[in-house]
Amino acid sequence: MKSKTLIKLSLLTFIVGIFTLIIHPQTIKAIPATSVKDTLSSSQYSYYGGVGVGVSGGDTVLKIDTGTSFPSRTSNNLFAGDTLAIGVGGSQSLYTVKDVDTTATVVLNTGISAVSAVSGGSVIATRSAIHTISFTPQMNSTSGKWQVLIRASSTAPEKSSDGIPDQGGFDYGTLTAGAVSCPWGASASVGTTTSVTMGSPSTTAYYHVIQCALGAGITSAVGTGVTITIGTSSNALINPSSRGGSEGSANVFTFLLRQLDSNSNVLDQAAGQIAVVEAVRVTATVDPSLTFTIDAVGNTSTGSTACGTGTTLSVGATNTTADQVTFGSLNIAGNFNQLAQRLSCTTNAYGGYVVTAYEGGTMKNLNDSTTIPDTGCNGGGCTTTSATSWGTGSTTVSEFGYTITDMVGTSIFPPGNFKPFAIGSTGAQTIMSKSSIPSNTETANVCYRVTVSNTQEAGDYESKIIYTATATF
Repeated sequence: MKSKTLIKLSLLTFIVGIFTLIIHPQTIKAIPATSVKDTLSSSQYSYYGGVGVGVSGGDTVLKIDTGTSFPSRTSNNLFAGDTLAIGVGGSQSLYTVKDVDTTATVVLNTGISAVSAVSGGSVIATRSAIHTISFTPQMNSTSGKWQVLIRASSTAPEKSSDGIPDQGGFDYGTLTAGAVSCPWGASASVGTTTSVTMGSPSTTAYYHVIQCALGAGITSAVGTGVTITIGTSSNALINPSSRGGSEGSANVFTFLLRQLDSNSNVLDQAAGQIAVVEAVRVTATVDPSLTFTIDAVGNTSTGSTACGTGTTLSVGATNTTADQVTFGSLNIAGNFNQLAQRLSCTTNAYGGYVVTAYEGGTMKNLNDSTTIPDTGCNGGGCTTTSATSWGTGSTTVSEFGYTITDMVGTSIFPPGNFKPFAIGSTGAQTIMSKSSIPSNTETANVCYRVTVSNTQEAGDYESKIIYTATATF
């Protein structure tokens, strides 16, 4: 009798156990993925500040609200080139930051409109980031899903998908499923925000859900590192703004990586963290510079053709220096007497440089007022503003002129042409120029030419040439 009763009790216990398993199945437990991290293409806070008091339509200097109405309370974390959306509600216009003036002001590229200048309006500069989630699966599930949960804001009045930076998490911004890259050929989707409760004591937070669903019969590999890329340069989540606290202190947000089975049951979950902080402004000043030199480098060899064909240097070349061009005794009867100097110029001015030249007066005999006239290119019609060919000398007319050979290939003169120097600064002519910052020191040879007639009065003649280098900053 006792043995029959024992058998019945054992059978009853077995049936109750089976029934319990059917009603309350055991939770599937798996090993979470390892080496989980989220690498952001930019960890810089978005900017969410306000228009301060005293801004008027047309102003190019924007005053920042430094009170406590907005999370961004200085101009820090704004940079030249940033695009700002400024205004109230839906009446925002876009402006570009030209310069950051002080911690409370920025300079805009254009005057602000009266609509945007309203005190208390918002000043927004969104910063988006591509999230690269890397991990190594330790378990797998056929036709399963991998989800990345990125922290979203749940604090009113912030909205997690309105394109405006939130303090409590990342905004969906322009992210679409097409901007998500999945491993194993999985299909990407961007879901709605979901709540997750974790910790002890438990807390609830909200997350954006980005999912990679494996195809039918596909199993993710175990032990091999993979990545999920969330976002592109044009479609990405918007980084949070600061929370108005101490600048330089990062805000840290949790993200989750989940593996689900084909029935969307959570198999495993790993947590990671993302830090977002202000970018560091590094400033330096480069002082304006302009360097101009005159020397005789390359122009002290008798017989060389420093300025091209027909510009053979005379015997006085060996005596040429930075500030002396000494022809010495001239060949007469229409022969060319030629000497040269090198001009060099460089600058860091954005508008480049211009070098001009003029003479103080015609070459004059030191004993009286006799001159060697400025050239007409032996009747060729050259003027102070127009260079022409001067191929032969005259036995009856004395002349003095010059030509320029730009050694970087952008000659002011057509090759072999000459003209006279203008007398006085009002007629100064450009002999070297650059309309942008030169990549290195630019050089040119200036060649002086003198011819004298058979009847030119004997004596020592002299003139002076004034070169002026000007940079455009």
